[in-house]
Amino acid sequence: MKKLFLLSIVFALFSCSSGDDDNNSNSTNPDLVGAWFTTFTDDGSTAEQTFIFQSDGTGSVSNLWDDGETYYSEFTWSSTATKITMSNIDDEEEIVDYELSNNNNTLVFNVNENETYIFTRI
Repeated sequence: MKKLFLLSIVFALFSCSSGDDDNNSNSTNPDLVGAWFTTFTDDGSTAEQTFIFQSDGTGSVSNLWDDGETYYSEFTWSSTATKITMSNIDDEEEIVDYELSNNNNTLVFNVNENETYIFTRI
């Protein structure tokens, strides 16, 4: 159940693409490079989630659930000033709106009006 939920969270995070995609280049925002951490809860279980954005345009996401279950996936990424585009191993491209704050130490993924994830640089 957790793996299914995790996959849906990951795809929900990345499913905010729009028809007016403003990401026509393969550039990366150097302010995003690094490791980012958050926690989230589902059905009473908590996961620690880490995104890693490398300067070469590769990255990974991993989750560690409170019961020891894990999830890991690699992707490629690029960005504009407001959107991150990620492509997973199956070449599915997803776009998420983001904001940086707190001297670029806080990363906010705006999935939709009701879903926001706040990451801290680690």
